Amino acid sequence: VPGYDFISSLSSSADNDGIDPNPDDPGDGNQFEASTWHGTHVAGTIAAKTNNNNGVAGVSWGAKIMPLRALGVGGGTDYDIGQAVLFAAGLSNNSDTFPAQKADIINLSLGGPAKSDFFRDIYAQARNEGLIIVAAAGNANNAQPSYPAAYDTVISVAATDVNNNRAPYSSYGNAALGSKIDIAAPGGDLSVDRNNDGFGDGVLSTFVDDSSGIRKDAIVLNQGTSMAAPHVAGVIALMRAVYPALSPNEFDLLLKSGKITNDIGDTGQDSLFGYGLINAFKAVSEARELNFGGEPPALPALITSTPTSLNFASNVAGNLTLSNAGGGNPTITGFSVSADWLS
Repeated sequence: VPGYDFISSLSSSADNDGIDPNPDDPGDGNQFEASTWHGTHVAGTIAAKTNNNNGVAGVSWGAKIMPLRALGVGGGTDYDIGQAVLFAAGLSNNSDTFPAQKADIINLSLGGPAKSDFFRDIYAQARNEGLIIVAAAGNANNAQPSYPAAYDTVISVAATDVNNNRAPYSSYGNAALGSKIDIAAPGGDLSVDRNNDGFGDGVLSTFVDDSSGIRKDAIVLNQGTSMAAPHVAGVIALMRAVYPALSPNEFDLLLKSGKITNDIGDTGQDSLFGYGLINAFKAVSEARELNFGGEPPALPALITSTPTSLNFASNVAGNLTLSNAGGGNPTITGFSVSADWLS
């Protein structure tokens, strides 16, 4: 849907025209380097076109994106981000314009150490308008708070690796410092290849190849809590697809109940994963329950393995754990070995 460019600095906007109604991103690279296309990668995880034999599947491919530029070459300012949030919420902002329809969800795959009452209030205003706000917890591998994720009105998302462990860069919570983790989602870890597919274990999403000076479609692996947050934003979009009235308070209650996550850390809320790993099936089932009442659909069995595979190149023995991340009561009835060297 139509968006807006809120980058006020001519030097970082790369389009030399300040704020304007054209959200097209010219990129932040130059003739010697490719651009980062961070927002393009994030948006693809939420809503990439699907069932078209091209690229990747978006979490909620029926959702619509309202592209709002707030970060440009070298970053940006809290002020520009705040104006974009106000616009998304249909509130007064420095563009003196409003969207035809306010957003349902804001994804903020960005953050920093600075906080202020002024910007905290902006996120509170957006939440009061019914918007659910999701933000990346940070990639500092420490408990220092990152804002806006650390604000109480924002859902803070940590990152997991391919084995549902904490990604090594993912920041974590510490109440004494004011940092928090609400939920976890896949963020990837490009430093390893634990699924043995020949690539680092990143998140695959939409990208742009501008190395030739012409923008072309691309699909690229990336990592970070920036990649985790849009998984959660996409699932919330799925929830609102079946229950449009889903409020921020209702989402918070579902999150704290453990009904929309898999508890992968310490029992209940913990500092690494919050209330657990987002589970799309559970989340949509709970949204249907709120919308229609009655019994939610039964969860199918989902057998998972931790780790997902064993590499015998450096080990003579190995252990893995099979568990049911879904519903029902499945049982193991047997196993088979197809290699004569393996016992």
